Amino acid sequence: MESSLLDAGSAAAFLKKLGEHLDYNINIMDRDGVIIASRDPSRIGNYHDAAQRLVATGAAEERVEPGANLPAGMKPGVNLPIVHRGETIGVVGVTGSPSEVGPLAYAIKTSVESMIELEAYKDKAFRRQDRKNLLINFLLYEDDAPRSAVEALADKLGYHPTLPRAPLLLLPPKGIEAAEALLRIKGSPLHGMDDISCATPEGHVLVFKALRFDEGGIVSGYESRLEAYVEAATAALGGGRLRAWAGAFQLDFGRYRGAYRQAHWLAERFPEPAVPIVFLYDHLLEFLASRIPRAELVAALDGIAALLPQEAARNLRSSIDALSDSALNGKEAAARLGVHRNTFSARMERLARLLGRDPRRDPRALDLLSLLSRYYDLRA
Repeated sequence: MESSLLDAGSAAAFLKKLGEHLDYNINIMDRDGVIIASRDPSRIGNYHDAAQRLVATGAAEERVEPGANLPAGMKPGVNLPIVHRGETIGVVGVTGSPSEVGPLAYAIKTSVESMIELEAYKDKAFRRQDRKNLLINFLLYEDDAPRSAVEALADKLGYHPTLPRAPLLLLPPKGIEAAEALLRIKGSPLHGMDDISCATPEGHVLVFKALRFDEGGIVSGYESRLEAYVEAATAALGGGRLRAWAGAFQLDFGRYRGAYRQAHWLAERFPEPAVPIVFLYDHLLEFLASRIPRAELVAALDGIAALLPQEAARNLRSSIDALSDSALNGKEAAARLGVHRNTFSARMERLARLLGRDPRRDPRALDLLSLLSRYYDLRA
């Protein structure tokens, strides 16, 4: 145990507060027997023989009875060890007749030990938070952070480096600051010890949510666990609107930064989502298209875009998305768009004539038109 937890400043503040209600003289000694705090200021810095003897012998109590044969400077009283996690780190003494001050000495001993335990807990919490802040900085902002240093820090914090985690970016309801929202969310039943979380400077809550997959599908499992987590977080925040964006899950700390950027891209692309969570896997083609250098997109698609009539281009995105989402079922795609089946069929026939390939039957044509629709958005 660090003896610095029993420091002169804290001991003096404790006795000052205690002295408002007691008239007895009380001394607190360090493990070397030196008085570091006392209600009698003249005794501070003096050596306390009984305290040093108590520490040396490991006794549970040292009583000094009144008598004419007491050594010079020694006063009657009760001295008790201050113990923290099995180690004696100091002594508390109360001056007076042992039979009279004994119960008080034990009460003060208990109070001092409780104070030290609280300070030790706070100190540990602060150290953990410092380490966690450093880990977050490594994961999100440091390009050159040594992998060994990141994993060693994560190990100290109890985070397994290869556990699947998905970046979940949360925007709290209006009126709740990110730091307060984080505290509440961490208290929700689905936030676990394996989750890495922080409040971001932009006012979001970022959670790298730990995932465990069962016999079900990988993507469906990822989505269902994040949906349940957001539902619990929403309840923890009082039921207000919580917007959420989820990047791809990762099994390598070195990819967390990229996954965080994915969630940020989703938040910028869909600032007012109509669904509880916007998932990257639902917009993967668009995300990847946004990452292709503009010159490459122009070289690959601008020729087709220039020849495609404006009217066809105007409905391209919605039509292709509806067709893709309905597994190439024209009737269902038309229903998604809210148009008659014949209207949708006419659009597809025209695209098929213009392209020379039918996206309803040719997956490569569907992929090409999907990329082309994203290209129009990026070019706008």
